[in-house]
Amino acid sequence: MKRITQLGLAAAVALLAGCSLEEEPYGFNSTTNFYKTEADANAALVYAYAILPEIEYYSRNFILITELPTENITLKPDAGASNFEFDRLAVRPDNPELTTAWRYAYIGVNRANAVIANVPGITEMSDASRNQLVGEAHFLRALHYFNIVRLFGAAPVHTTPVTSLDQTSSARATMQEIYALITDDLKKSIELTDAVRRDGRANKVAAWGLLAKVDLTLASGKATNSPGYDFVPNADALYAEAKTYAGNVLTNSGSYGLDPSLKAIFDVDKKNGPEHIFDVATDRSGLSEGNYSKLPLMFIPYIDGAVFKLADSTSVRSGYNHFVTEPALYNSFAADDKRKTELIPSRVYVGNKETVLSITGYSRPFTRKYLDPKQVGEQTSANTPVLRYSDVLLLYAEACGPTAEGYAAVNRIRTRAGLANLQPGLSVTAFRDAILQERAWELAFEGNRLFDLRRTHKMEEVLVQKYGKTIQPDNAYFFATPTRETDLNPNL
Repeated sequence: MKRITQLGLAAAVALLAGCSLEEEPYGFNSTTNFYKTEADANAALVYAYAILPEIEYYSRNFILITELPTENITLKPDAGASNFEFDRLAVRPDNPELTTAWRYAYIGVNRANAVIANVPGITEMSDASRNQLVGEAHFLRALHYFNIVRLFGAAPVHTTPVTSLDQTSSARATMQEIYALITDDLKKSIELTDAVRRDGRANKVAAWGLLAKVDLTLASGKATNSPGYDFVPNADALYAEAKTYAGNVLTNSGSYGLDPSLKAIFDVDKKNGPEHIFDVATDRSGLSEGNYSKLPLMFIPYIDGAVFKLADSTSVRSGYNHFVTEPALYNSFAADDKRKTELIPSRVYVGNKETVLSITGYSRPFTRKYLDPKQVGEQTSANTPVLRYSDVLLLYAEACGPTAEGYAAVNRIRTRAGLANLQPGLSVTAFRDAILQERAWELAFEGNRLFDLRRTHKMEEVLVQKYGKTIQPDNAYFFATPTRETDLNPNL
């Protein structure tokens, strides 16, 4: 988070304090002596970004609630019961991780709302700077609401800062209303922001990419009759719009592109690599978790408590062995797929001793997408990816369908993975199913799979029929509103 910190993190933390709804509304800030200068505006935006790497959001909880329900990961046997509810897709409304997911997304919304409401009134800054900061806040609000609507469906909407408890009792907005706000926010972000790369911050390219994902979610939800998406009027029009916005990323994105090296994408010393469009930034030198990340330790196995090495001599400290790779995912890769052979190590070395990690054992092959060989104690600089170039490339392929453009896009991904081109001549349905599977391999462990299965109406077909998981009907396509929220808000 070094570049974000340079905007004035210390000032933001000192001047603005987020509180629990039980005491004050989410992310409440005082504006009496604030929002007067450009420094105030920068500090407010830093505060808006600072929610993302919290342990309760992208540095742990978000990955837990989006990856455990899928065929990607399960848990070590002695993990907490509330975690296993996600693994078994039997999540109760009083689940603490579920409650946290709701709460932190709305804290993020309120912080973004504060920037959107107050920064336009600051006259002591240039128009370009003001537009950039407000545009980034629109992106952040869109991201939070996109997470909320995909996790929970219909939910309350706030577009102005919540500063008192009586403002927290809103009724649910419809999914249609939430998606309309998300789309509007991203179009404003596109209009207001530039395409300059700033570590851990959004720009026009990120807004293009996220809007492509929003449009594709709506289009595929409608096309597959996924629950909740009956309000979408025209899937084909949204596929076309998704193609346009994803195409903007692919053709007008300057220094962004497909990294030729899979390992380099996740090298913490190459955070400005071409693949990274928007990441949640962390720094191992931070003072508390949320500045640094412990997410890697959730995936790394425990190997006698030792520092071990991978086949390429990368040093890794034993981790918590909390998230363990599922055989369903691991065995679905082709044997020579580099996304398996290079990114999911199965052999480790302690001294001269080699240990082979069994996919059915206690310590299993694990993702190296969240590794920091230079970690300090338990502190790492491993970012959480939100939007990568390869993600957008696959969005583009899916939007195009089985056209020359669609095949060219997906085959770029497959070529990098060391695989042959996708079978030609597929039907529209078969092609888009193949893209869905390609996304499963390419974006594994990055918080996309649950949403991909939900938007394409594949939860039962893939998780139940193919992999034998059980799903409670109320958990398949949307989680319940947390009990804590319905207790506090009579309009829910």
